[in-house]
Amino acid sequence: MKINASRALMQHWKGAAVLTCVMAAAITMTACGGSGGDNANANSYSSDKPFQVGTVSYDANLPAEPSLPTDAQVCATLYAQPNTIGTNKVPVVSRPDGSLPPEADPSTSGAGVATTTSNPDQARIQAALNACGASVDAEVGAKIQAADAAATAAQTLAGVTVVTANKGAQPVNIAGVSGEELAKPQYKASKFAVRLVVSQGTDGSNGFISGPLTLPSGVTLWIDKGVTLYASRDVMTYLPTSTTYCANTAVSATKAGSSSNCLALINGTNMVNSAVMGDGRIDSRAYSEIVTSNKLYPLMKVDMSCSNTYAAYATGTQAANGTSCDNGGTIVDTKSSARNMTWWDLAYLGNMVQNGTTGTGSQSNFRMMVFNYAKNLTLYRITLNNSANFHVVPSGVDGLTIWGVKVQTPTLAAFANPAGNGNPLYTGATFTEDNVKNTDAFDPGSASKATQVALATGGTNSVTTGSGASAVTSTTTSSSTGKISFDGYLKNFVFAYNYVSTGDDDIALKGSNNPTPGGNGSGLFAIDGNRDVRSDRKWGIIIAHNHIYWGHGISVGSETNSGVTNVQVYDNAFENSEEGLRIKSDYARGGEVSNITYTNICIKNAQNALLFTPYYSTKALPTAGPLYPNFHDITLNNVRILGTSNAKLQGFAANTGGFGNPAYPLTMTLNNVVADSGTAITMSAMSDANLTIKGVNLPIFADPSNNVVVNGQVTQAVDPTKVVDCSNAFVDFPAIGQSNLFGSTWASQ
Repeated sequence: MKINASRALMQHWKGAAVLTCVMAAAITMTACGGSGGDNANANSYSSDKPFQVGTVSYDANLPAEPSLPTDAQVCATLYAQPNTIGTNKVPVVSRPDGSLPPEADPSTSGAGVATTTSNPDQARIQAALNACGASVDAEVGAKIQAADAAATAAQTLAGVTVVTANKGAQPVNIAGVSGEELAKPQYKASKFAVRLVVSQGTDGSNGFISGPLTLPSGVTLWIDKGVTLYASRDVMTYLPTSTTYCANTAVSATKAGSSSNCLALINGTNMVNSAVMGDGRIDSRAYSEIVTSNKLYPLMKVDMSCSNTYAAYATGTQAANGTSCDNGGTIVDTKSSARNMTWWDLAYLGNMVQNGTTGTGSQSNFRMMVFNYAKNLTLYRITLNNSANFHVVPSGVDGLTIWGVKVQTPTLAAFANPAGNGNPLYTGATFTEDNVKNTDAFDPGSASKATQVALATGGTNSVTTGSGASAVTSTTTSSSTGKISFDGYLKNFVFAYNYVSTGDDDIALKGSNNPTPGGNGSGLFAIDGNRDVRSDRKWGIIIAHNHIYWGHGISVGSETNSGVTNVQVYDNAFENSEEGLRIKSDYARGGEVSNITYTNICIKNAQNALLFTPYYSTKALPTAGPLYPNFHDITLNNVRILGTSNAKLQGFAANTGGFGNPAYPLTMTLNNVVADSGTAITMSAMSDANLTIKGVNLPIFADPSNNVVVNGQVTQAVDPTKVVDCSNAFVDFPAIGQSNLFGSTWASQ
């Protein structure tokens, strides 16, 4: 397939022709002559003007599109520069496939031991971010704190409560000043951006190589067009402390690994008005061989041996060959000539092999971005590639905007970069879109509690030198003098105009933590789209106008134990995805998911177009006993499925697992949910469901033996082309000069 780049950009960046036709009809979500009524109640369709998915470029339900900083708002501009290797300066230039040539980022031959040249840019980028953060705080920090103090005092005096249906008035967390208020100009500094740009010299450098960075409050990291920020391959840069071990599938003989054992590439906490923007790229290079600047640090090799043990490393010694590994490998073999594993090797080994054998395997891989507690956090136009674990994990954010972002994992670089020896998995298999495990694109959720804390104005990074008893860890922290409040909820979240293709969830709302004491038992949901909705938007949680390619689609869960409610999902296109629309949980997590509305959706060649199940996994139950998923008031309006696919509609059965629980049937309404061919859809499972249908041609029938109740009748008379127009819904993935190996070509710019 081919697509003209200007057409893709027109659709994405408010093309004038499309803009003209949709301006007048934006509130009703019509497009280019289309009709369809209020998107939340679109339970009928026009026989002549169905809604055109993928053509809306202005939407009055959304806040204004973000914008890049101006030149006058830049604190510092950093130029890409050659990497100094020995006495040579080697340009850091991205190859056409997106990778770095091995000479730009070497390790000691055959040993997997890195030098300082594996992380040349972290210090200067962090220094610029810190200086900008301090400047921002000096200009507007006191104003932010004063506004928060006034709001907190008023909320305390009023005794903040919410009236719930089951328990009456319940306390909610003090939120302090709203993100909506802090979005006003008086709370933004005159200079707030650190800009990464290509080299001014003749060397052509356009890449930065960095270990973990901390994004300060009020600061925008602006990665310019043509620039790639590459993650360092040195595992030592990702260690939070001298005793927290990263890059493994186990941290002892009995304990599995965890991504929390590693710093993220970009970290941020306690922030107001921060952002990552630009038309450049971030590449975590999870396809590349992991190296270490400390030769005693244990790494696994593709022959399943390890280079040392954590026990020996802690004492600054080398374990003898034949010693049992404690990082997930077999035995220590210092003579092994096998390469070190990549991050994706660890993910596959932990998830698909060791977890399948022991039930406890997992990988300690670094995530690309982790943000906790923020008001007004924005990701805009940036391209994200090849994360070692989840790409973006924001928790407890009031005013999260992800707009015009592109995620593709894996990219062509994963197949061509010599630093990973051609990058097959350790098994010999080539990377595919389905074996780069746990590479979720976006996992927004709530925080575990409310907090009142100082804003972070600079980096908080731990640097460890030495090992074992001689290890010294120094931590630098910079924060504002006053404190502001965060209630811990995810609210006012907009996910719009994004392009996503990855090896796991494309986006998954995570209702795992409830920051209010008593949690969902008080009637308060961890994620509630009706909580504190701002005046510049119609709803508080909106997922709209996105293109989804490979991955697990738009998901809620699997962490739903603290509840998710009032979510609007509309005008989204899925092409060749593993899943389309999905809600998942299990009785290790439980929780209530309600009032989720999907409208005007096109799904083409998905393995599972609709997947709603409370039996997601057989994860070990909590100590206190099982938790029960409850999915109800789920509505699908104007959903068209093209090609062959599967569907699964399941509620939670009574007495599941013999625990004596009541039934929690899936309660769902389907209006105009159609396949181009009703016989092309297989209902792989349908049980414990109360379904109301109208204009549906899927194989949905009452089944008393499986506790399925259907109100309405299946009809084959419906015309799918008049339910929703998918003729412009499917476009090639837009990016710069690379190949999409899974079904389409990148458009050139």
